[in-house]
Amino acid sequence: MSLKKNVVTTLITYLIIYLLPTVLNLFLHLGGHIYLIQTIDYIIGAILLSYYYWRTKERPLIEAKADKGYQILWWGVLGFIAALAAQILANYIDTFLFHSVPNSVNTTTILTIIKSYPVYLLATIIAAPIMEELVFRRTIFGSLVPFTGKVGAALIASVMFAMAHNDGHLLVYTAIGLVFCYLYQKTGRIQTSIISHMLMNAVVIGISLWR
Repeated sequence: MSLKKNVVTTLITYLIIYLLPTVLNLFLHLGGHIYLIQTIDYIIGAILLSYYYWRTKERPLIEAKADKGYQILWWGVLGFIAALAAQILANYIDTFLFHSVPNSVNTTTILTIIKSYPVYLLATIIAAPIMEELVFRRTIFGSLVPFTGKVGAALIASVMFAMAHNDGHLLVYTAIGLVFCYLYQKTGRIQTSIISHMLMNAVVIGISLWR
């Protein structure tokens, strides 16, 4: 698979996976079953996007100099800490300057679902981070770098990432997205930002459930 075909296929597949549960619910009125459907849907999406990734021999320029395996884990953990710090700082700025409500509607909704449907953890901690990193970082950010430069591409991809979460905390999710973009371009491995993203979701959800 060529890189251009990978980009188109990845974006179309993600859009279908993202919208499918909502469309099915409109016609089938799934009720609480929608969360099981969404979990399965996201897992299938993560598998498909990963398959496209491995089938593509041509690599983006960012991956020209890829770090070794052990560095991926190291940067993945550091990236998680940096993303968490970016979230806290952006949340403070968001609250101080724009008087936003500190709590994320997106996170609150996810926690409510998980308490009733624990299987949804698979969607939020594993499947969603894999898909979002392959789409927003590797596909969108990676594809835009040759045209807009790293800074411009990172801003565009991160704002799109924030808009996809659609909970009013645009600055917070943009800041997190910028950290993930940095990790990807720094190591040349999308696995790095995937690890950071998974860790962040797991820790935020874990802490919230523990309270």
